[in-house]
Amino acid sequence: MSDIEINEALASLELVMSEFNAPTTSNFRKREIEIMLENFFNNRDSWKHCLLFFQKSQNHYVLMFILNTLENIINRQWFHLTDNEKVQIRQTLIYELMTKHEVMLYFIRNKLAALIVAIARNDWPHLYPDFFNNIVELLKCDGRRCIVGLVLAQTASEELGAARDTGVLLPSARRNQLERLMLKGMPQMLAALSSILEKHAQKEGQSNPPPSPTGGMPQTSVLPDLLANAHDVQATDKTLNMEIVVKTLTTLQHLFSWLPLSSHVPPSLVTTVFYWGSVATQSQSMEAALAGLGGVCELLYRRYAPPSSAATALRLHHCALRLLRHLTHHAHHMHRAQHDYLNKLAEFLKLFVSLHFKRLEAEPEFDAIEFLSYLFQFTFQVPTCATFISCLDIWLQFIDVLKPEDTAKYWEALQALVNGILNKIQFQHNKAQLQQLDNDVCDDDGETEWQTFLKHCIECIARVADLAPLEVFTAVMERWQGLAGVHARAVGRGPGAAPPAADGDRLLAALLDLATLTRLLGRLAPALLSEAECGGGGGGGEVASASGAAASAAGAALVERCAGALAGAALTRPHRTAAPAHANAHVILHAEMFACMGAWCCYANDCNVPAQTMEGLFTSAVPFLIPHEVPEPPLLCHAAAHLLLSLSKNVKYSRDPITLLGDLYHHAERSLHYLEPKTAAVVREALVSMSLSRGAGAGAGAGAGGEAARALVAAWAGALSAAGPKLALPPLTDLLHAFAAAPTNAKKIIAEGIQWAAESSLRMLCDPAYSNAESEITDFFLALFTALLPQLGSFAYTAIEVFLEVAQKETGDSEGSLERLVECVRLGVEAGGAGVRVSAVLALLHQRVLPRAAPHAPALARAAHRLLSSVLVHRWRYFFPHKVEAAEGARRLDELRGALAALGRALLLPDIELLRINITTLDLLNTKWKLFHKAVFRAEFLCEFLSVLVAGACEGGARALLRDEALGCAHAMATLDFTAFRLAFLPRFLASLDLAPHHAAHLADFPPDTDLPTFTQNIIRLMNDVNCYRAYKSLPIPVIDA
Repeated sequence: MSDIEINEALASLELVMSEFNAPTTSNFRKREIEIMLENFFNNRDSWKHCLLFFQKSQNHYVLMFILNTLENIINRQWFHLTDNEKVQIRQTLIYELMTKHEVMLYFIRNKLAALIVAIARNDWPHLYPDFFNNIVELLKCDGRRCIVGLVLAQTASEELGAARDTGVLLPSARRNQLERLMLKGMPQMLAALSSILEKHAQKEGQSNPPPSPTGGMPQTSVLPDLLANAHDVQATDKTLNMEIVVKTLTTLQHLFSWLPLSSHVPPSLVTTVFYWGSVATQSQSMEAALAGLGGVCELLYRRYAPPSSAATALRLHHCALRLLRHLTHHAHHMHRAQHDYLNKLAEFLKLFVSLHFKRLEAEPEFDAIEFLSYLFQFTFQVPTCATFISCLDIWLQFIDVLKPEDTAKYWEALQALVNGILNKIQFQHNKAQLQQLDNDVCDDDGETEWQTFLKHCIECIARVADLAPLEVFTAVMERWQGLAGVHARAVGRGPGAAPPAADGDRLLAALLDLATLTRLLGRLAPALLSEAECGGGGGGGEVASASGAAASAAGAALVERCAGALAGAALTRPHRTAAPAHANAHVILHAEMFACMGAWCCYANDCNVPAQTMEGLFTSAVPFLIPHEVPEPPLLCHAAAHLLLSLSKNVKYSRDPITLLGDLYHHAERSLHYLEPKTAAVVREALVSMSLSRGAGAGAGAGAGGEAARALVAAWAGALSAAGPKLALPPLTDLLHAFAAAPTNAKKIIAEGIQWAAESSLRMLCDPAYSNAESEITDFFLALFTALLPQLGSFAYTAIEVFLEVAQKETGDSEGSLERLVECVRLGVEAGGAGVRVSAVLALLHQRVLPRAAPHAPALARAAHRLLSSVLVHRWRYFFPHKVEAAEGARRLDELRGALAALGRALLLPDIELLRINITTLDLLNTKWKLFHKAVFRAEFLCEFLSVLVAGACEGGARALLRDEALGCAHAMATLDFTAFRLAFLPRFLASLDLAPHHAAHLADFPPDTDLPTFTQNIIRLMNDVNCYRAYKSLPIPVIDA
């Protein structure tokens, strides 16, 4: 083409690309342009025009299109080009990069560098021998040329460094060769990168370079020199220097993610990287600081342990200590540091404590108390609660590495931590920060910002309490008692005595803090009572016994005080008469007290709490669960219901507990509609639990508990005829879920009470008049079968027959009801017995459920395959009967073939959960019933299953998560006769694929290793090469030099 033609073609391309990217261009026109560009994109000789256009154009749309076209040629058509054409493309791209990189947009420069690395992926070292040396030489340059080298180095690390899937097909042998070539040149590259960092550290103003790895521990403070003596250089040079440093650090961080650390990463480089992680308080250095800390964290995540690991850990400790000292001694340094940096520093400290703290304790240069002192100051000086939570994770890690005998040594630090956190979570001490926490918007875990903060703080204190229960409990209890006195005086003033405005704020803070500490005391119950049990065991001598007695007494005192406060709340209802802000605080406080007492109910006997106190808690909760003219706050009702449930399950009463319920029992017999559904469900569970325990009371007969529980359940079931299944069945469903793990005798009583409702619901399921309640009915039956299947007797099999009949019909509900019926049938199949007709179940699956499930009802498909799995695993003998006629035996064998075929088809579906279910089924069938050894499987299914499992070895996406399980299953099949697998199956399998004959012959030489890890790697390499050779049929088999 002449210059005029080239310029005209380029002008046309620029016009088209600008039109395509214009916001006013219609989608129809964009599609027309795409078709035109695709023709050019896929043309084998388009690279010639691309090189010409790239040299002349300044339009970044055109440049990116040209680079994408060249990328397609390099990745898809490279092996069709001659060596001279490859050299021409490579030299042109390198020339353009080196001559124009200073004026290129950064994304054009990076894309161009990526293409050069892509060429090296194919041609290095045979056609491109100086690729790596060129990068190292560029790293030794200054200014913008150094940045080009860094871009190439990081791209080479990402694309060539580790033998992992980069999205580009390469033979496995070539991948391994590239990794070896990269490792061979790493010492040069790491030395060049380290030199860049050291050189720019001197420019930043450090008087001494980072300490030498062989020079011992530095005696003077290097880090403060860096932070104090940095001088301002010219702004332009400063920006360029920082860009080079940041790029160097990010390159190193990626190299650290795959390099063999102990053999390739010297400790001096680690120190140099950490040096740059400590410049966060300087201008223009934040990115470098984040990248530096990120590189060190990458090393620690990979458990970096060089031969001189103790010296390296000490060096990191000294550097970290200086940085902490610098941040904590000057408040403005902490506030100048960005939050991202402080979080990254907390991440580093957590990793450091996890890996090196216990190791360094034996080193004389390591002062653990000094380190913890600076860590404590850092923890409580960070400016945000989110960073504070990250710091608490460091302390949790510290507690994890401690041994019980270390508690006394570090108790002063732990005690300071507890007191610091207690101050942090109280409005009286930290009002400004706590008021900024959001308590309305929930995150993905359903928690507000305040709830997340409080949960982490309480958990950290609880972990300290595991080491010293009584001491921590006493510290919290002292604060709690002071606030409880404030609460008692406020309640004692009565409804007409409002506090002054100034006192109102203090009272509000006291109530909220009392609620927080009450929650904390509830969390500390298990730790304190474990102390009581250890002390009470008598094995620890007089000191341990006294400690156990003190723990029991402390717990009893808390229960007594809370019980009194709740009794007063039940009588006076302070939340009704207080100001709105105080009213909400009273509600929160009393709800926390109910929850705290619910936790302590489990330990009431251990603490020797009087029975009258526990009955007082009972009578304090009941008033919040009966109807009033003014409804009680839902939060209080729900908390009271949970306390009632905890009391019913953990406390034995001296008199009939039903008499303690008063009107609540009679209201519950009729309806609990005045409570929220979730609260009513808890109350029903509590009432049934209490009725079942009734026989232990002095005023009840031995069978009274069963009769009362049966009567309650029957009363709720009796509402079915009046209220209908849509309203009457959900409460029964909740009750069944609640008692799914109850003792057998309790389940029997509930089954007797619910029998009538079950029979009526079964009739309603068949009645079209109740089709609008089908979802509730099937929900009820699924809960019934889950909880009470063994107690249902012959009714279960009658119901299953009805389910099979109903499931064969078209139902008004969506797949949800059918899914639940299928699950009910599965539970019946797994229960055993001869009442379930396997042939009818298989007919339902093949004729109705599986066709309806595919492909738009994944939940139904999973339920169907769980049922199929249960039939195969639990009713295996059905398919191989001992004494039947030949025709019946053949029919059952055909049913087995159909079941296995359905299982095999599911392995091809994209649903990962289906894949998991069916691989597990295959493993179970082989383990329990020797499926893979059966003649019918080996003759008709073995090759097909192996083909599917082996072919999926290199699939990406979610299915890759089950690669090990799938190949483990394939290994179990292959090792039945590994010789036949290698010499018969694999050649036939490869012949069925679209491969060139020489490729198939090369791949058929499968290694003879039979152990599972090696087999797995060999299969993955095989399928990678299959995919590669199928994509590039003319690809030569790589010849790897020794």
